[in-house]
Amino acid sequence: MRGKQKAQKAKRLKRTPVDCDDFWGWRCADVATSVDWEKLQQGLDSLMSPRLWANQLTLRKVAGAVPLQLRDLGSASGSARKQSIWEASKLPAGKASEASASTPPPSFLVSSSIAMQASTGKGRGWYATEPLDTGVMVLIERPLVAVLDGEWRDESWAECGSSDSAALSVELARCYSSSLASLLSGFHPQEAVQANDADSDEEEEPILRDAMRTALNTAWKPVDISEGARERLEDVVRLNSLGFYTNSEQLCHHENFAALTGNGLFALASGFNHSCEPSLQRCSFGDLTAFVTNQPVAAGSELCISYIESELLCAPKSLRSQSLNRDFVCACTRCHKQEGAPEEAAVERNFMRVDAQVQANLALLPPKERVRAVAAALEGHLDEAEEPEEEEEEAVEEVEVASAHSREKDVSEHEAKAPKVVLLGKDAQELRVVQAQAFMQMQEWESAFQVWRQNAAFSCHHCPPFDEALVVYAMQAALCKAESSNLAGADNIDYVRLAVEAHCRAFGVNNFAWRYAKEVEESRVSSETKNLFWSAARREAPRIRPFAEAVRDWCFKPDEVPPAFQSFTS
Repeated sequence: MRGKQKAQKAKRLKRTPVDCDDFWGWRCADVATSVDWEKLQQGLDSLMSPRLWANQLTLRKVAGAVPLQLRDLGSASGSARKQSIWEASKLPAGKASEASASTPPPSFLVSSSIAMQASTGKGRGWYATEPLDTGVMVLIERPLVAVLDGEWRDESWAECGSSDSAALSVELARCYSSSLASLLSGFHPQEAVQANDADSDEEEEPILRDAMRTALNTAWKPVDISEGARERLEDVVRLNSLGFYTNSEQLCHHENFAALTGNGLFALASGFNHSCEPSLQRCSFGDLTAFVTNQPVAAGSELCISYIESELLCAPKSLRSQSLNRDFVCACTRCHKQEGAPEEAAVERNFMRVDAQVQANLALLPPKERVRAVAAALEGHLDEAEEPEEEEEEAVEEVEVASAHSREKDVSEHEAKAPKVVLLGKDAQELRVVQAQAFMQMQEWESAFQVWRQNAAFSCHHCPPFDEALVVYAMQAALCKAESSNLAGADNIDYVRLAVEAHCRAFGVNNFAWRYAKEVEESRVSSETKNLFWSAARREAPRIRPFAEAVRDWCFKPDEVPPAFQSFTS
């Protein structure tokens, strides 16, 4: 097995220079309707079949299985225009020749309603040239260079804080060419910059960082490039790369979805700047990533994305800055409003971390104990968990959760008071998902329903509009309500309609039945409930209305909305 792994690694590291003339696409009026979604879905379905997952997945397999299939744009009467990547990105270097019909499949579709412009202090950015409604797909793009997480997770340095950037830098070295160098010359930064290590783990073993640096040196060794140019390209990767996460909002089929996560450099999407109040959200289909408006955008306004997870955007400003770890200070509207405001949660950094290991520990508990353990964690009961009494069953349950929580303590020496444990909204959402699924496993549909509503309330009040996770929360609430006789007439809220509406606005296209088929299939509700759900879903036509109206239809009570974060005295 070890010999096979070495052979696979050697094959993966074999130099395959990228020719940027192979990257071309279309500028068109309607991106979403120009994509052949049926063919794209068929490609993803075949890729994710259980039989194929026995083989090691590579990005080459993903790109081959899920090409950007388009409808017949050639017959469009002047509404679509073919462009090279050089022309579309408006970068100064490289060729600008028209791509020929014999080139590989297109790598992007970009809306004719947006344009790349330069602005003082921000550099390049994408701006709307005409008003855009909510749910408009403005770009779908395949990365220039990318790597799947599974292709490097077996490396000794995989647990380093910047390992994802290092893995992509190794891939960039493997793909390096004069053509790629010309294209990347227009990317930020123009010179190498000092990395910000504020979020690195001080206890990280130096041997792991040395191993990571050795891997980078080995990858770049065959490349004819100066040390300064190499350092700048590694900064380009660190500051411009974007992750892609296929079906990350879903609750089932996690192993398959995890295999389709990765990191890439996108020629056009690199022009989207960050805002803590983003006007775009992104979703992925394999390594193809689409960018969709989550609110109306006025002509002349900049289109921004969030470089951090949507659930972290409601965290204190200092924590958002720490998570960004970029070479700029965010000056968006939200950050400006919070300038100088006290940040209690950021003073004493003792965070509960609900990572994969915590969730794995919770999964080992019987459903009833899992519910109690999550309830204890949501209340911040870490004192009892750290010093359990053997005769008390509930204290033992709390140990299962608390023992897996990593903590980052940064308490000033002069502070005499007990430090506070901070539970961020992102981690509370993860805990509530675990709790709701446990309730469903016990067929306690009413309790599960209430938890799904809580998660939806958090998403509606603390995340950007029409966040993709809201689709699943609405869908699960609909299933639980339909399954429970006690909830059948509890309210007049049509959760199926809310789920379909959120999906169409989040993804810019109505692929609801295809995207959530597996989610409903693996639900613990009855076949009758599933049939009723799909019958209702097929009746629902997508609605275009302000997000505030959609939130109003949820009829949330004030005590149903979880806080953005909570502090508990430890």
